[in-house]
Amino acid sequence: MSGLRASIRLYGLVKNSGFTDNPQRQPVDILCMVNRLGGKAIRAFVSRLDAELMTRSAGLHDYHVIPLRNFEPKTFIDAHQGWLTLHISCGFVAQAGHSLLKDGALMPMGWYVYSEIGQWTAEHHLDLGTQMAELLQSTYELNRLRNYNAWLNELDDATPAELTWHVDEAWQHLQTAISPDSREHSHALFDPVDNRWRFAATEVDIYQPHPEPLKQGALN
Repeated sequence: MSGLRASIRLYGLVKNSGFTDNPQRQPVDILCMVNRLGGKAIRAFVSRLDAELMTRSAGLHDYHVIPLRNFEPKTFIDAHQGWLTLHISCGFVAQAGHSLLKDGALMPMGWYVYSEIGQWTAEHHLDLGTQMAELLQSTYELNRLRNYNAWLNELDDATPAELTWHVDEAWQHLQTAISPDSREHSHALFDPVDNRWRFAATEVDIYQPHPEPLKQGALN
């Protein structure tokens, strides 16, 4: 059985939920979110940095970041009658004139992706299509970060020490970053060149359900 391979790099948050004789198939809980209708979506991040910042958010200290290509999605898909739902997150949301932290937690900005998989097999590869790639690129450009994807590619190969440095920098600046005081909410991305958070106006729905873990997944 294969992990959740996709046409775009994606990261998830997991925590150990038990022990097995095979350390390569350690049971884990993966962080999900619940929409207004009660449906669950796996929380997926296009940025390794964003995923690491989420682990510093309220109540998520037990989670660690993994590439979703290492996560076995069969349990989730079987529980949802063959459907796979992801919430693909890119950056964070701040209410107008407020900080990025709401009650001590971050609010990821993202989009739902639904895919009817059926039976998950080792041959499966989730193609997110050109529309998602174009949507992400337009998001980067709105935040005046046209070459952001190239930096994300570099971040994928960063050492743990390098990644920790980037996370510390982003977290430090996050404490004082305030979105523009306008009628609209803002979408924030961290600029690694200027070491600052950049904000762009967005019509994003800031409904933020309580995150829930998906029980008994497995790392592949």
